[in-house]
Amino acid sequence: MKRSLLLLTVSLSAVAVLSTGCSSSRKASRLEGRYSMADPGSGWRSVKPGGADNAWLNDDLGASIYTDSNCGVRYEDSELRQLAERMTLGLEDEVEVSAEESTLNGRSAFTRRVRGGIDGVPVELAATVIKKDQCVYDFVVIAPPSSFEAAWRGYTAARDGFRTKP
Repeated sequence: MKRSLLLLTVSLSAVAVLSTGCSSSRKASRLEGRYSMADPGSGWRSVKPGGADNAWLNDDLGASIYTDSNCGVRYEDSELRQLAERMTLGLEDEVEVSAEESTLNGRSAFTRRVRGGIDGVPVELAATVIKKDQCVYDFVVIAPPSSFEAAWRGYTAARDGFRTKP
């Protein structure tokens, strides 16, 4: 099941990248990934992020966190809720648990929590999206429903430490 969660995270990252455009430019590559996150805390280890900017796994929780940015020509000026909804594409029997607007690093943010499944495996997922300086920043956590609250604490610790770099 842990492998399924990692694969889902990587798949969601690919969906996010594809939904914001497949073009690239020098300007986009200079802007993307120019941010920092706080450490999610005990039990989380950094792993290769694949197509994303950052990724962490927590083997005890069967959970993963990833962050990504899309800038320049890959930037999409859609509403935050629409961008967050795209982050959950592919979940089976999706049910929205919560959706809320907030402020993160001085910008409007939108977080959406959902429950669903992937290949019959139940999961809970949260996606937060913000836009700043022609960049869209995505943060995602995914875990089994039984350990989601513990994973949520690590996720919010990392997410709330988000800061863009000049």
